[in-house]
Amino acid sequence: MKIERPFKAGADFEYLRKVLMRETKEGPVPIIELGADNEIMAAVTGIELPKDLTGDPIYLYLKFSELARIIDSKIEGAADADMSALLTLSDVDIRKELELGVTLMNLSLEFSKAVGYDYVTVYPTVPIPRTGSHLTSNPQQQGKVRAWQDEHQGLIATRQEFESYPWPSTDKIGLLSIDYMAGQMPEGMKVMVFYLGVFEDLKILMGMENVAIKSIEEPDLLDDILEQLTILAEAAVDKAAAHPATGAIFYGDDMGFNTGLMLSPKFMREHVLPRHARIARACHKHAKPFLFHSCGRVDALMDDLIHEVCIDAKHSFQDNVIPIEEAYKRYGNRICLLGGVDVDLLARGTPEQVRARTRQILDACAPRGGFCIGSGNSVTNYCRIENYYAMVDETRKWNEERGYL
Repeated sequence: MKIERPFKAGADFEYLRKVLMRETKEGPVPIIELGADNEIMAAVTGIELPKDLTGDPIYLYLKFSELARIIDSKIEGAADADMSALLTLSDVDIRKELELGVTLMNLSLEFSKAVGYDYVTVYPTVPIPRTGSHLTSNPQQQGKVRAWQDEHQGLIATRQEFESYPWPSTDKIGLLSIDYMAGQMPEGMKVMVFYLGVFEDLKILMGMENVAIKSIEEPDLLDDILEQLTILAEAAVDKAAAHPATGAIFYGDDMGFNTGLMLSPKFMREHVLPRHARIARACHKHAKPFLFHSCGRVDALMDDLIHEVCIDAKHSFQDNVIPIEEAYKRYGNRICLLGGVDVDLLARGTPEQVRARTRQILDACAPRGGFCIGSGNSVTNYCRIENYYAMVDETRKWNEERGYL
């Protein structure tokens, strides 16, 4: 079911930037998403989705980073190559994967244009070997798949495995997707660069079970892994934020679950947050907004994130953890807040319920500025498309009633 009408006509990232930086209270409340699953983007645009592109964006982020690692091992200077050169590779399998990557980027752009977003999401390529994900289909969703991480084991479990791990150098970081999208975007649109956070990558490399054990038994090992990941993240964010097509960095690092942090506040403050601050500075040196995503209950660290890390905006809110209205009361005078329409409601509610909740959030958070609406996390392939449309359309109506659109 294609979308009938966009949220608004044309892209205006400069206005979105002003909202993110709390520089204006005038004008429409923008819509923003960390991401949308490929099945959702295909439904919105009416573009047929190749089977190889099923799954959620994070899985594909990891898949294409692995592709970049393979290409780099075969081609000298691959990080600085352009797409047209790579698409002439004689290796049929690599060329096929690259073509799928282009298809995904084109789908993402058409999705942004169809809905009326001010940006298109892309990923830099950092060729870090990562623990593979498990794709599992859900029979209740007509075979749609989700990627699941193995929390029990990973590529690194010991000091010896860390020492032998093939850490890439920073000159292997590529901006192929940003360069490609810079030539495709319509006027007014910018690239939103998503980067997977260092704590997230730590969990992928080790498995959360091992991370928890080693945080007690061998914290120095975790610290060393985090440092290597941070060196790469700083360089990637610095390079991406410097690109003229980049509008902002969307940094995703899940640190919590429904009732608390995954590790103690003490560990996070000593080992993780100072590294987040370094990565944020790499973004801010280019005067680009640094948007921070974390799932779960992270209120124990919010003051640190605001004042020490210096995030410009916080994303991901669940009604069963902290409703967006409550978060806005606590933090809305210091940072921009993003999203808030609970994914569970988008998945299991009715369009009427979604419209009512969307308007409730807008009435509570929008008048004082520093707020962009969207899903509480991302538009997953198990969300009902009519509910997603209801959220977008109700936001359009709310803005039109105030003469903003």
